[in-house]
Amino acid sequence: MNGIILAIESSGDGGGAAVLSDGAILSEVAVPAPRTHGSQLMVCVDRACTQAKIARARIDVVAVNCGPGSYTGLRIGLAIAAGLGHGLDRPVVGVPCFEAMALQFALQSGPGPETETELWPVLDARREEVMTARFTWHKDQLVRAGQDLLTAPEQLAEMAAHGAMVFGSGLPAYPGRWDQARLKVNAGEFVLGAGSLGLAAHLQLASVRDASLLARAPVLPRYFRQVTAKTIAERAGEPDSRDVTDRVKEQGS
Repeated sequence: MNGIILAIESSGDGGGAAVLSDGAILSEVAVPAPRTHGSQLMVCVDRACTQAKIARARIDVVAVNCGPGSYTGLRIGLAIAAGLGHGLDRPVVGVPCFEAMALQFALQSGPGPETETELWPVLDARREEVMTARFTWHKDQLVRAGQDLLTAPEQLAEMAAHGAMVFGSGLPAYPGRWDQARLKVNAGEFVLGAGSLGLAAHLQLASVRDASLLARAPVLPRYFRQVTAKTIAERAGEPDSRDVTDRVKEQGS
């Protein structure tokens, strides 16, 4: 797709906004401190547009990280993206977190373009597990090779090819539990940038000729564990789990 993309990243402690035109990053503004999306993400959007010299009305698509990631961070990013999309009457597209992570790693510090290898971005899913997905990178082409999955760090080595590259913010949470005899573990700090999310969105929309024809549909978040990612209002709308007899007794008392 040739056009202007506003990218919003809020899946982790960092994040921010970026503006891209025809797949080129024009501006990128990061939140000034960890976990300040609620107060700073819209500021980043405004600054990114100003630095790119792009008025909001010229934006063709709003792209937002749809997860997996921080429950609170994802909700803030999705809410801001939805508000902008509604106000500007522009489509909002969700970009899976791992696509953006794998693309950023491959472009910045991954294997050479002629080397075919596996990439495994990992996020800490707590409970002694990480969430990850398998990608292949060859001749500047990134291909997803599996679904998102939850696994223990030790089990990842059993699924990955020998020499597969593992990276991401989930690594430091489990030191000493990565099989470095089989895996190439990149333990450096990894912070996903809004610009990378925008590049992933550009690739995702490569076959789209006219962004205005994209469906105006809500972007649904992809959480680590769906059962724990519910607001109080959502939980209040669930069926009463008590025994039917108990509810009848209460109504008759």
